[in-house]
Amino acid sequence: MKNCFLLFLFVSLALLSATAQKKPRPSHPPQTDAEQQQQMEDDKAAIQKLHDADIRASLALDAPALESLWTNDIVTMAPGAPAVVGKEANVKKLEDGVAQLKAMEITAFDEQWQEIRIQGDWAYEWGTISGRMKPFSGGQEIAYTMNIVRVLNKQPDGTWKIARSIYNDATPPPKPEEAPKQDQPKKDRMKD
Repeated sequence: MKNCFLLFLFVSLALLSATAQKKPRPSHPPQTDAEQQQQMEDDKAAIQKLHDADIRASLALDAPALESLWTNDIVTMAPGAPAVVGKEANVKKLEDGVAQLKAMEITAFDEQWQEIRIQGDWAYEWGTISGRMKPFSGGQEIAYTMNIVRVLNKQPDGTWKIARSIYNDATPPPKPEEAPKQDQPKKDRMKD
């Protein structure tokens, strides 16, 4: 149960992250096809930088780096918990989680985005986040995979930050074990 809680905390931390590129935005929307194409390529590159920074900060359990990747009005939704609204509440949740996870060695963390759609100053993405961690005190390594959907918001300086994040466990629950069959009393053929 403790490992599940730590896993939940780590995934919560990892899912609350983002970074971006420091390139100023144009003051007007791109007009030509070439300008639109260039803007799309710039946005894709900035979002990839966000993913890269998220992975680095998650591996290092770097709370300030993760916090810098969020909008001020960030909302996160974890399974079985109420929504956490606003940066201050999410910072508290993150810092509490990092304190708990200091007893764990993060051995792997990766993000696999299946789709990223950019619509002006907003983008959404869905995919999976997976990782492994092991208690420093010894014990079995814990592996996890989470489904995630995030909404990103482009900032005035051209960077992208995480505005919304919702996730759940991608691992199917274990199948319930069949109850052992009880031996039926044997009929006494002599009585029947």
